[in-house]
This record gives sequence, structure tokens and C-alpha cells, in this order.
Amino acid sequence: MLVTGVSGFSGGTVARRLASNGHDVVGTYRRDTGFLAPLRDVKRLELVQTDLIDAGRLVGPFDAIVHIAATSPAPGIGVATLVRDNIDASFALIEAAQRWGTNRCIFFSSLSYYGRIEQDVVDETTPVRDPDVYGATKLIVEQRLAELSAEFSTLALRLPGIVGPGAHRNWLSGVASRLRAGEPIRAFHLDRLYNNAAHIDDIAALVQAALTREPWSGFDSAVLGAAGSLTVHEAIERLALALGVSAKIEGITPTNTSFTLSSAHAIARYGYQPMEIGAMINRYGREIAG
Repeated sequence: MLVTGVSGFSGGTVARRLASNGHDVVGTYRRDTGFLAPLRDVKRLELVQTDLIDAGRLVGPFDAIVHIAATSPAPGIGVATLVRDNIDASFALIEAAQRWGTNRCIFFSSLSYYGRIEQDVVDETTPVRDPDVYGATKLIVEQRLAELSAEFSTLALRLPGIVGPGAHRNWLSGVASRLRAGEPIRAFHLDRLYNNAAHIDDIAALVQAALTREPWSGFDSAVLGAAGSLTVHEAIERLALALGVSAKIEGITPTNTSFTLSSAHAIARYGYQPMEIGAMINRYGREIAG
């Protein structure tokens, strides 16, 4: 199996899980990070430094690909970089997969795929409305994979904020950073329900299950979130309690809509077993408290 982006928080966890469960894994990375150190002694895991633009140089074939590598929006990251790293590199990987005769692909997509969400519960049928550049890169790659569904089967995971040790660039991790710094938490929709997060261990378990159970065919997508729900206010308080700090919470005027996530399809079709949102927040707090 080929796992891309193993120098990242998610990629490293998935690669370790697959290798530890008896799969021969090649993990690619572009830059060295702290997430690589624990992987260097993992049996059945080979680490290869490469840019996915040059995916054709990888020594295949691979029976399955878990494509996690991506560049996220951040200060200094322009449109050209997002297009190169998320679209051009993915297309190069797809072309290589066609030559290798790869059977299955799991693609780490994003809820950004949907753009402006205007319904209370998001699932696979939620309409796409004006995605930003990052969301558009995920949309375009999903469309290309769907076009090739007769050649190999793909499961696109439409992911919320992912939490776990080392998580960053999502709402819960940002709240955790501010709580630990003693800063007030300003949030909107404090009284609305929230389950818009998933723990990386649950996602890695789903990837493992999907790649080892009876093969699916064609292109499919699945929204992933936590089980159950808490209000936004309760979620912040729960995280503060897990971190052993107090929370100063301030409501602000909403700038977007509030919604929850339905993981029903992932649960029924692929055996996804998400943590309950309160338990997940408790665990995440413990994981980063030290």
C-alpha cells in the first residue's frame, strides 16, 4: 500500500496503523517533520522522500493508495501553490496509479468540498455552493477519481477537523491553544449542536477496515463526524475541563450557518465507529494536556 503525506499528523497515524496490521506500506513525504521520527523504526513501513508531482518515479505497483498529502490554506499560501500541490500532484499520482493497475484508492477530501453550507445536517447529498480555492481543489480531484471509477475504486472521505496528538489548523485545536494560553474563547452559535470533528484513530480504523473488507466498486464518498452532539458552549466547557483550565466564553455575531454531520453512510457501508463527541473531547484534552 502507498500512503502519501506521512510526515503529517494524519498520514503518519494511518501509515503506522496499516503497517502494524501486517500490510507492506510505502509512505511518502516531501519535508521532514517531527511526525516522521516515530515512524522510522516501524516494521513493514518504508519511508520515501519525494514530491508527488514526480509520483511516476515511485517503484510500484501498489494494490491500494491512501492519498492524504495536501497543502492547506495558510498565510503565504497562494492559489498557484494550492493548485500545484493539491490538483497537479494528485493528477500525477492518479496517472501513476493507472500504470500500476492499482485496485483501490482512499482519498482524504474535506467538508470544504461543499463550500457554503445552508442545511442543518450535512451528508453525501449536500449540494455544493461556491467552494473556496482549497475546497475547489478537493472537488476537482474527486471529480477526476469519479471519472475513472471503471478503472479503480475510490472512497473519498469528506473530513471535518481532525483531532489527536499533534492536531492543528482546526476549530477544536485552536480553542485548545487559546484555552491553554488563558485567552477568552469567542465563538458563534453557542447554543447550536456541534459534532464537526473526528479523531484520527477512528479515521485510521476506518481506512484499515475499508481496505481489508470485501472490496467496494466504483466511486463513493462518505462524510465523517463524531457520534452524538453537544452545544458549542458545552464543547468548549468540556475541552476546558479536560485541559484543567477555566473557560471564558463570549458569544459573537455569526458569520456563517451552523450544521451537524451525519456519518450514517460511513457507519453502515464501511464500518465507521466514531467516538461520542464528549468522549472524544475528553480524550483529546488528555492527549494534549501534558
